[in-house]
Amino acid sequence: MSTVLLWLFLCSAHVATADPLEASRTHAQTAGSLQYLGKFPQSIESYRQALALAEQGADRAWQVLLQGQLGGALLAAGQLDEAETVLRNGLADAQDLDDAGLQASLTNNLAHVLKARGDAAAALVRFREAVALAKRAGTPALLAKASLSAAGILLASGGDVGEAEALIGQAWEATSGLPPSRRKAWLMLGNAKHLQELASISSKNTEVLPVAAQRLQSAADLADTLGDGRTASHAYGSLGALYEQQGQYDEALSLTDTAVFMTQQVHASELRYRWEWQQGRILAAQGKALQALAAYRRAVVTLQSIRAEFTASNKTVAATLREDASPLFLALADLLLRQSEAEQARAQEQALLREARETVELLKTTELQDYFQDDCVAAVRSRIKELDATIVPGTAVLYPITLSDRVELLLSLPDGLKKYSVPVASKALVDEVHLFRQRLEKRTTRQYLKQARQLYEWLIRPLEQELASHRIDTLVVVPGPALRAVPIAALHDGTDFLIRRYAVAMTPSLRLTDPRPIRRENINLLLNGLTESVQGFPPLVHVSSELDAIKDLYGGKVYRDKSYQKAVVQQELANEEYSIVHFATHGQFSGKVRDSFILTHDGKIDMDDLEEYVGVSWFRKDNPVELLTLSACETAAGDDTAALGLASIAIKAGARSALASLWSINDQASSELVSEFYVQLQNPDVSKAQALKLAQVGFLDDLRYKHPSYWAPFLLIGNWL
Repeated sequence: MSTVLLWLFLCSAHVATADPLEASRTHAQTAGSLQYLGKFPQSIESYRQALALAEQGADRAWQVLLQGQLGGALLAAGQLDEAETVLRNGLADAQDLDDAGLQASLTNNLAHVLKARGDAAAALVRFREAVALAKRAGTPALLAKASLSAAGILLASGGDVGEAEALIGQAWEATSGLPPSRRKAWLMLGNAKHLQELASISSKNTEVLPVAAQRLQSAADLADTLGDGRTASHAYGSLGALYEQQGQYDEALSLTDTAVFMTQQVHASELRYRWEWQQGRILAAQGKALQALAAYRRAVVTLQSIRAEFTASNKTVAATLREDASPLFLALADLLLRQSEAEQARAQEQALLREARETVELLKTTELQDYFQDDCVAAVRSRIKELDATIVPGTAVLYPITLSDRVELLLSLPDGLKKYSVPVASKALVDEVHLFRQRLEKRTTRQYLKQARQLYEWLIRPLEQELASHRIDTLVVVPGPALRAVPIAALHDGTDFLIRRYAVAMTPSLRLTDPRPIRRENINLLLNGLTESVQGFPPLVHVSSELDAIKDLYGGKVYRDKSYQKAVVQQELANEEYSIVHFATHGQFSGKVRDSFILTHDGKIDMDDLEEYVGVSWFRKDNPVELLTLSACETAAGDDTAALGLASIAIKAGARSALASLWSINDQASSELVSEFYVQLQNPDVSKAQALKLAQVGFLDDLRYKHPSYWAPFLLIGNWL
């Protein structure tokens, strides 16, 4: 048992015999230690117990202090609504007591809640209030803390640099007079961090950075004296980052190595991956590619090992892990791709390319788990095969990896992986993609052609010879964030659209696709739709003909308008095995999964409902829902996170594939295209991707629907066979 855990055990044993006030103080000590260790649920519970015991006594100041501490713990756990309620109540009590110190503490925590909500202006007002109250109360630690927080907002928002510099100086003066403690060391670290931020936006770089280095060293020395390995690791790692920033790589690496060693001693994995990542950057800058690769790999393994723990228990750390995952994983992929170019042996080159792609796959899985906030991704991963092993002749898988200075195109063919490097910066690609999406939806212009041709030059032209030599007719795309929001089928080679040459499908991940052909025998359909205007949404008058046409082809049950109810859908999917589930109704995919839905006559089916209703089929032996069709859904242009939700709908629903649209189109056009897709799907020699291609090419040849805004938004997601 560790020293800290033993101390917590002894405290809990002591509480049983203590009087209420003493027991309250012991619970508060335990809560503080648990919060420091990142055990937020346990910390919050201990603070609640401490507050309940304190309320049995007459010490109102102690009660208010505990409200502030509980509010801080709730804030750290991401429970902002409850944190704000607790802190506002505590602040009112502190004002009744006319206790400036308590008011300063509660106001400072309340400012942090406002900052976490994204209201920087309101937070700055509160931080300034906390600074004034801390001065009045004569509480230097709180004065330093609030001053640094106010300075941080000013620096981040482009505010008054002079005021920020004065606040940092004020914070250092207040910190210097404090007795040695962990709090003092952390205030030193925060001070140095803000000095570095100041240096990055002012002309005082050469003056400020040496001061920041001195303060980091002072924090490291203090932490060493206190025997606080976690804080010392922060100090040495931050000092290493400062030297890295200045190009002093030998000193930076030595300090970073020390920081890594200290995290191993105190089991601080949430710090270790950051310093292992830093080792990788420094080694790469020194030209030591193999050592850099090893460091990056260690960082990724460490990060993956702790994500589940902190996602569940500590939302503050979990948010940091999410923010760090993308640049870390892409940095490793970048180095692997560069290293593959230096390899002469094909086997080693292929191994590096696969590892680079698998690293990006980890990132995609992380994004999906964070978006859906559940284990549906893990459930799918447990049941599927590696996609490369199932590529059939005529099919190629395109895996674009967008890096800061280029796009790497990985093309999976039956005979292995090919890599093509395109020198376009990620910002240029993203800007072109967003403009392409916006212009595609304008049915009266052909402005989209410029972007359609440019994206073709970047993403398809380099592959043309290889695709032709392998006689590829189906292209499966695994898009990155920006490319999810646009239809690859609408790219243009200067003569015609891509869809004329290839059937196109997309999947959010190689590892989350079940590549088996649709079972053509005994197809059983559940058809749902709205023709009436409900809940403020316009009528879809052509849905009746869409449902009738599909029923004439395949049979199945139809629920239309008033008979199309949430409970009916749930009951049908629970009691009968459907191979195709069709929704001809309004749907919307948002950047927040809780705001995404499919409309019913009496309400909305959200993504959790969809998983519950359709997902039960995933556990039926070899007979999940083969196809989920959403014929009138949409995502907002430029909303890459919303596009992630649409791209992953089949995974969430537990279906092998989905047919859905990126934006809402003419009701009649949508019904005709979807109906034609089902007509083509009757041919056992035609895959789902080819069926969609034939329907889209038919629209392309129809003068009424020739513009890609009519046919391009339809995507086949997941299994394309």
